[in-house]
Amino acid sequence: MQITRNMTVGEVLKLNPKTADVFRAMGMHCLGCPSATAETVAGAARTHGIDETELLTRLNSAGFGEASDEAKALAQPKGAVLQRDKKTYAIVPHIPGGITNPATLRKIADVAEKYGAEVIKVTSAQRLAIVGLKHEDVEKAWHDLGMDPGHAVGLCVRSVKICPATTFCKRGQQDAVGLGLELDKKYHGMELPGKFKMAVSGCQNSCSEPAVRDIGIMGTSKGYVVMVGGNAGIKPRLGDRIADQLEPDQVLELVDKIINWYKGNARHNERLGELIDRVGLDTFKQAVLGPEAATTVAPNRGI
Repeated sequence: MQITRNMTVGEVLKLNPKTADVFRAMGMHCLGCPSATAETVAGAARTHGIDETELLTRLNSAGFGEASDEAKALAQPKGAVLQRDKKTYAIVPHIPGGITNPATLRKIADVAEKYGAEVIKVTSAQRLAIVGLKHEDVEKAWHDLGMDPGHAVGLCVRSVKICPATTFCKRGQQDAVGLGLELDKKYHGMELPGKFKMAVSGCQNSCSEPAVRDIGIMGTSKGYVVMVGGNAGIKPRLGDRIADQLEPDQVLELVDKIINWYKGNARHNERLGELIDRVGLDTFKQAVLGPEAATTVAPNRGI
């Protein structure tokens, strides 16, 4: 099979592991990085200042086989993120909704202490990252934890951020915990064209920041509001409010339609908001809400 410029680095490595030596020889030393392997060959060449034609020629000329031991050594351990020092790793056990118990906290602390972790970091995604593990300790740490990795990087659905809502908070107007955990269970880690974030808040205080998530769900006294296309980052965008006064089952049905439409229409590495801006909000709304969706004069963003 011919390797093309639009194939991802991960697809190329899977097709022929020996191409890892080509990438390595041309100065691409982050073969195990989820973000790097999700790049296209063209994008990787551009990022590393490599001639794309030369890279493709060498990739297609590589004999089929296994990667060398030197190239294999560059691969990051499964479920780990290389740190700034380029020597140690962080692992992020998945804690759905940031809700856990004392036994799990003790286990995380024990593993961090056993393998000499530098620090335990509370992440913005409501998880605990064990930072500063040696390469040879990552697999052992995961074994001792007995927990699934959180999908903190890569082109997939990241953790679903939720607030305490009616489960714990006196200000909650709708259940964010139950709905958020159901979304997390169904979608967390699902591979998509780009990274995808969701949040559920139980009231309009929006403590989980739904207006800057690809799908943001906000509780009100009359039901749930759904916003789409929000993101923070270098080009922040507030989500477009497309539905309100929804019941939980209606929210779940709409989320499923949105994700399926995004999966079928987005370009590689294109966030939902970018896709909506490209095709138009009316087109998006008609696709997920039906032809009767009201024509939008201007984006109705945020709350």
